[in-house]
Amino acid sequence: MLRYLVNMIVAILPPTRAFGLKRFLWLRIGAEVGEGTRINAGARIWGGGPVTIGRDTWVGMNLFIIVPVGSEVAIGSNVDIGPDVMIECGSHDLGGPDRRAGTERADNIEIGDGTWIGCRATLLGGARVGAGSIVAAGALVLPGTYPDNVLLKGVPARAEPLGTESGDSP
Repeated sequence: MLRYLVNMIVAILPPTRAFGLKRFLWLRIGAEVGEGTRINAGARIWGGGPVTIGRDTWVGMNLFIIVPVGSEVAIGSNVDIGPDVMIECGSHDLGGPDRRAGTERADNIEIGDGTWIGCRATLLGGARVGAGSIVAAGALVLPGTYPDNVLLKGVPARAEPLGTESGDSP
């Protein structure tokens, strides 16, 4: 119930203001949120699993984290998350023809330090994105372990190597 109330409060606060208050509220609902992390309006956490976010991370508007009990979300430091991103730990095993969504299950999601996640990307349970990677806007990241410094793009997302230097957008 407390997570529900906090989600409602965060939704009505100014989008790019009151970062300290939003962080304080997320800490009260059990999320671990590092110093300097900025949470934008509409960002919400559903479910009873733990959420850890490193320091100096940007949480875009309307981030939606669904973390059922039995799963967890770990987001590194210096991560930038665009608006309308979905991080979904829950899923189902494949059922029979009478009901394809079979037994519920939940898998962890990990996002490495320095990663940039573009708007409207979706990460599914079991995804482990390496440090310094880019998840392109609209990408669908399926369960799997992705190495450091890759560009994940497409539906489903495929990994392409990135350089380690700063420069133009991919």
